[in-house]
Formats: sequence, C-alpha cells, structure tokens
Amino acid sequence: MNQKVYVGIDLAKDSSRVAVVDKDGSKLSSPFSIKNTRDGMEKLLSKLNSYKNDQILCGMEASSNYWENVYSYLKEKKVSCLLINPYQVKKYRQALGLKIKTDSVDAEAVAQLIRAKKYDNLYISDEVAIELKELVRIKFSFARRAKDLKKGVMSLLCLVFPEYTRIIPHPFSKVSTEILSKYPTSCHMAKASVSKLVKIFRRYQGCNFSAGKAEELIAAAKESFYSGRASRSRGISISMQIEEISSLSSKMEEIEEEIKSILDPADPKGGPPSFSILNSIKGVGIGTISAFLGTVGDMSRFLNSDKLVSYIGFCPRIFESGKYKKKNPEIQKAGPRELRYMLYLSSVASIKHNIWLKKYYHDLVSDGMPAKKALIKVAVKITRMMYSMLKYKTYYDPSRVFLQYRPEKIAA
Repeated sequence: MNQKVYVGIDLAKDSSRVAVVDKDGSKLSSPFSIKNTRDGMEKLLSKLNSYKNDQILCGMEASSNYWENVYSYLKEKKVSCLLINPYQVKKYRQALGLKIKTDSVDAEAVAQLIRAKKYDNLYISDEVAIELKELVRIKFSFARRAKDLKKGVMSLLCLVFPEYTRIIPHPFSKVSTEILSKYPTSCHMAKASVSKLVKIFRRYQGCNFSAGKAEELIAAAKESFYSGRASRSRGISISMQIEEISSLSSKMEEIEEEIKSILDPADPKGGPPSFSILNSIKGVGIGTISAFLGTVGDMSRFLNSDKLVSYIGFCPRIFESGKYKKKNPEIQKAGPRELRYMLYLSSVASIKHNIWLKKYYHDLVSDGMPAKKALIKVAVKITRMMYSMLKYKTYYDPSRVFLQYRPEKIAA
C-alpha cells in the first residue's frame, strides 16, 4: 500500500494538535487542533478528504490512555495507525534540532518520524489482555495502599499498645483486625470484658483463642507502658486505617475472582488454555500468570525469550566509560514493574515449592552469587520457561527445562 500522507497527532486530555506532511516531509497545512470526540475525528478526516483512508498513516504517542479512543476510532474507519513510544518522539525532535517543545512541534515530530520510518510500533493488546492488565494494575495499587496502611498501623500500635504483638503475633489476621477496630489502644482494651473478646474469637472458624487469651490481653492493657496521651484520636486513626485495610482486602478478593473468570475460557486459537499451561509450573500462582498474560499478550511478537526478558526489564544496566566498568550492574528497572514484581515473588515461592528451581537457586548461591541476584536469575528462568511453554503449547516438563540435573540428584 502506497502511503501518501503522514499525520502526527499530539494527544492531550480534551483536544489534540495535528500536523500533516507529504512523502517528502513538506507540510500540507499549518498545524491545527481537533477535539477528542467523534466530531473532532470527523473534522480530521474531512481535512484529509482528498486522500483515500488507506493512503493515510497516522501516528500518536502512547500518552497516558488518551490514545485509546482516538486510535480505535481511526482503525474503525480503516485508517492505518501507529502507536509510538514518547521517548522516541523526544529523541527524534532533538535530532531535528527542534529545541522548543510545543504541541505543534510534537505533532510535526511524530509526522516526520513515521514518514522516515524511524519508529518502533508499540504493541496493542487484545481485549482479554487489556482486561487482565487493568485488573492487575488496580490490584497492585490496592496492595501498595494496604501495605502503606499496615505500616502506619504498626507504627501507632507500637506506641499505643506495645505489648499487643507479643500476644497476637499476626496483627492483620481477620480476628485481630476486628479486635483492633473495637479496642485500638491499651486504654480501650483495658475497659474490655473477657466475654466480649471471646465472642469475637468465636466468630472466626479456626481461631483457637480462648478466655485465657482474652484475660492476657486485658491484663497487658492495664499494665501497658503506653502513656495514654491522645488515646482517643490515635484510636480513631487505627480503627479507620484497619477499616480501610479490610475494605481493600475485600476489593482485592473481588478482583481475583474476576481474573479467574477471565482466565477460565479455553484458548480460542486451539490447544491447551494459556492459563492451564502456565499453572502447571509449581510455585507460579494466578497473580503472576494474570500479570504475565495481561502484560505480554501475544507471545509471537517476541522473536525469542531474550527479547521478552529485556522487555520486562530483567537485563543489566551496563555502565562503562574508558577503563571504568561497573562490577555489579543493576537491572534496568524499565518496563512493566507489576509483572517484574510478581515474577520476583514467584521466584521466592518457587524455591520453597519447586524442587528443580530450588536446586537451581542453591547452585547459584553456592557458586558465590548474592541471594537477591540469584532470586532474580530464578525469575528470569521462570520467564524463559513461560515463553517457551506458551510458544509451543506445552505443559511444564522439568526434565526438559533442567537438562543439567539428573533426576536421581533431585530429592523430592
């Protein structure tokens, strides 16, 4: 298809700036603005009505999520679209010597970039991958928020009831969160009754706390080292934070159920479902699998597992200058951090529950590799395994993955 006109779109929240150039890079009009609405898109196409839709190539930066509706509308109209990495646009603008940054300059840089074919077209996920990615993202943000709240509660609890965690070693268990929501400080607990505490204990199946535990809590509260200062406001603070932690936990459970329902259908391309394939790796759970499928999408877009590892950010940041070489380069920490974090957690779980990965990890540590770096190597190993399993539609087979280990050396 012979592309004859190149359209650069600089996206913003409500409107976008557009620049149009021909195959020689000459401007076909002054940059103009359009609204990010159907009327705005129709205005854009009407300005290009001297060209057929299949002669138009539009490019836009992957800025926030502003691109999605514009991109989808133009694709429906059979207009070719490219999603460009903003970093590439910035570098190309600098290469053109455009020292100022305006919406018009950015739009022109995008148009010239796609005309010169100096871009990497970003991958557009399918519907299932988008849903998984969005659910993983919001669950990750809830988990971070819950973690911060727990730190806040523990910081206050050490002040207002320092003896509590000695008696209740898991302060964020369901029974403990109810206790703390009603008796958040030693001042509150000192006024509690054994019968009320026992009533709370009995609400939770599997809780083996007895009247003796209740008496121990009340006695500790009465003898607590807490000064009692600002107990009312500090108690309100703990109760409210506990309530929010419980709410976040419920929301994360709902998200997990939704993720399970998305992963349940069989793979439409045939062969075993992707979830079933990846779930066959012992130590890799649904959280990691959903993050992987939602972020990576179509495995065929990666030429090999090295490309996937690099995309995730598990490659070293090399720094060399003259004779100087950094001895212990860090990983890039670029790319999807939620997926990188989940793969790291899977590596921690795998060295406990997967005898092959446990052996792999201990061999690395025995050879002198630091424990954290060895865990990252395990995460990389898991990534390569997942890539190969999805590419060839095969279930986990450790005898093929760990050829360096003879079965008799691996003790169950």
